[in-house]
Amino acid sequence: MPSRAQRPRIPEVSEAQRRARLAWNGGKVGKTRPAAAMTPFEVCTADGCGSPATTGQPPTPGMVKVTGSKDGAPAHWFCPGRCTVLARTRAELRAVPRRPGGGR
Repeated sequence: MPSRAQRPRIPEVSEAQRRARLAWNGGKVGKTRPAAAMTPFEVCTADGCGSPATTGQPPTPGMVKVTGSKDGAPAHWFCPGRCTVLARTRAELRAVPRRPGGGR
């Protein structure tokens, strides 16, 4: 059987076909809009964010110390908010045991 890309596209000739297409698309017509040009991560501008926690004191006041994961990753200082949440999430994900064969 040919793939969907190889099948000929039959034009809509009846009102029932048009109604079915509109119902399938939730009433939307026309072309889809292009994806937003957004970066998933923005570079943090806080001074000292992401620096290793080699000393007991934060590089700047208000920094949060995020401990490394159990696999031996070192602790780092992060600015409060999004960077701290991302760092804690990465540490939790590193703690997920690996499956036999290398996957998580």
